[in-house]
Amino acid sequence: MTIAPAWSHPLNIVVAGQMFEASRTVQRVRALEALECSVKCIPTTPQGHNYETPPSLVTRIRHRLRRPADPAQANAAIVAAVNDATDVLWLDAADVIRAGTLIEAKRTNPGISILWYSEDDMMNRRLRTKWLEEAIPHIDLWVTTKSFNTSESEVPSLGVRRTLFVNNSCDPSIHRPVTVTESDAQQYGAHVSFIGTFEEPRANSILQLAQAGYEVRVWGNGWGDMQNRHEKLRIENRPAYNDEFAKIVAASRINLCFLRRANRDLQTCRSVEIAGCGGFMAHERNPEIEGLFRDEKEAVYFSNDKELVTLCSRWLDDEHSRRKIGNAAHTRVQALQLDHQANVTRMLNELLGMQASVAS
Repeated sequence: MTIAPAWSHPLNIVVAGQMFEASRTVQRVRALEALECSVKCIPTTPQGHNYETPPSLVTRIRHRLRRPADPAQANAAIVAAVNDATDVLWLDAADVIRAGTLIEAKRTNPGISILWYSEDDMMNRRLRTKWLEEAIPHIDLWVTTKSFNTSESEVPSLGVRRTLFVNNSCDPSIHRPVTVTESDAQQYGAHVSFIGTFEEPRANSILQLAQAGYEVRVWGNGWGDMQNRHEKLRIENRPAYNDEFAKIVAASRINLCFLRRANRDLQTCRSVEIAGCGGFMAHERNPEIEGLFRDEKEAVYFSNDKELVTLCSRWLDDEHSRRKIGNAAHTRVQALQLDHQANVTRMLNELLGMQASVAS
């Protein structure tokens, strides 16, 4: 059953977040616009900056102190953008926004609803800025993709009043099955591939595969030190987003999906994005992700490096079964409505339904 919007009129929404093209914030804005919302975008990063922009020394120091600057002047832009017609202020992992900005927004429009959304584990103190901690009392709904964050001992213990868990989601216009040309196969093809940022446990697992004789290709930031570590290991040492991401998934026999230890991940954006692309996905095992993509039906799972090596040995040359599982994964994403438009509808329905209940 399609998730229907519960609101009765087009919403006016101010979204603060990272607005460069590789950001998922941009994908969620497109989903809001597809729902006929009027969206004003407030960038939290300066024009021309993205994930690959190296931070300055001052930025690194402020990050360690958990007191980031506001280089894009997003706080002032929010105050200027909010008016009495604004229905929702959406903070998309916008951890530079101050409590005073939210107070001013509610002073301008007492009926405004404020939503926080993040794909990170905000119980990790290093990911939680002082500004966010001070802003928490003014946030009406805290949305997380970490199911455990909603328990009373987690973000509610920080003073969060209302939480909502949603699964990760993807953009069907990007994360979709694509046809691989001969040129694509040469440019992006791999027996085993991984797309993501360097993390030592991931690197160790990938090196184990290479040492076992499997060709592995890695895309993402931070992998420079792994170059030339093994003849079977190909480090691209650059990220891959959007259409390139879809082509890599389509051109790879096995797509690895590792979880980030620092985030206590049970699922990630890549979990859904790879499946949305119809890729054959080998994913770290846990009950939550197995509830979304069933073992040997829409994905395959491993719990350690030995299992991962065995998994590759079993599935690498079974093209028919891999294709069947990849196609089923794409269908499963559609059936479970794991897309941004469905997710933002879930969030807004919860936010505005809650606010209407309070108002009544």
